Amino acid sequence: MISNIFKPKKQQLLQEGQQNISLGKLVKFSHYETIFKYSFFAVLIIISLYSLDIIQFQQFLKEKNLRRFDWCDLKWMLIGLILIHITKEINRYLVYDYVSNSLDKKYVGYDRQLRIQKIVKWIYDTFYYSLATIFAYVVFRHEKWFPTQLGGTNFTETMYDFPNMPDNPWVPFYYMIQASSHVHALLLLMIYGTKIELKYWEYLLHHFLAVSLLYFSTIYNCESIGIVVLVLHDFSDFFLAYGRTYADIGKNKIIVYISFSAIQISWLYTRIYVFPIKIYDIITYHPGFSLYWENTKHALYNQVGLMIVLFGMHIYWTIFMVKVGIGIFSAGKYKNVYDNRENKLDHKKEE
Repeated sequence: MISNIFKPKKQQLLQEGQQNISLGKLVKFSHYETIFKYSFFAVLIIISLYSLDIIQFQQFLKEKNLRRFDWCDLKWMLIGLILIHITKEINRYLVYDYVSNSLDKKYVGYDRQLRIQKIVKWIYDTFYYSLATIFAYVVFRHEKWFPTQLGGTNFTETMYDFPNMPDNPWVPFYYMIQASSHVHALLLLMIYGTKIELKYWEYLLHHFLAVSLLYFSTIYNCESIGIVVLVLHDFSDFFLAYGRTYADIGKNKIIVYISFSAIQISWLYTRIYVFPIKIYDIITYHPGFSLYWENTKHALYNQVGLMIVLFGMHIYWTIFMVKVGIGIFSAGKYKNVYDNRENKLDHKKEE
């Protein structure tokens, strides 16, 4: 089924878009994609310069006999990749027909098939992000690097005990399962995204940033940063996935209002308020880095740089999210100005 859905080429979609999207929207879309494309290659080039430094950093950890990642724990990522693929297929089998029957009839033809696939994914994401957030809170909330803004009970500093790896037995398991989820998403995008995704470079940059942050935070013993970033994202992504799902297949407007209120609040709190606080905290207060500055300074530059680029994408998405929220509460209807294909449908209805 998936192969049949992904068969049409990206060029065909662009031609359809030119026929049904206003020129202004098409120009804006192309402009954003160009920015994300060049941003992706810029990030790729910059992080490639860290190849030698990560070797030197690992040697530094070995010489100082500091705790570091055990590469045998990669087994959890391999297990995670298998489990995530299997559970996604099970989820698709269980909910596909329900979503197809519940989806608004305004979606037709190829647009309908793509929308069904997105909603099926959002349903899976709702369960995954909820479980991941609950697990992280339960096993990490008492750590001295887990922020009070997320329910931490014993916070001291984000980089507590650096350059040691965080001394919690659940860190490798949690980190590799999360890595498998992001690697799986990146691989799917690279395999199928060029054929169906009009925002390919935008999503590629985001997935690449996520995987890069996980990789480099593992190499640089900065898992505490990575876990905080993951929890910040997963918490708001749960509400986002559920809200987008219900907006398309739900019938109760009150629940739509409540779910989008939860999206706005959780997103603005975690990604626009707490996230930059954590970036500032790492930049201004890092005694572990200062102690071995010549050996660890590039790790600081790497982690902060990736987080700042990611925060820039948060600002970009926040603009669209606020527009969707304004549309729901002012016009009383769900109009997703972020999804270009839904803009096509709105344009048809206006005509």
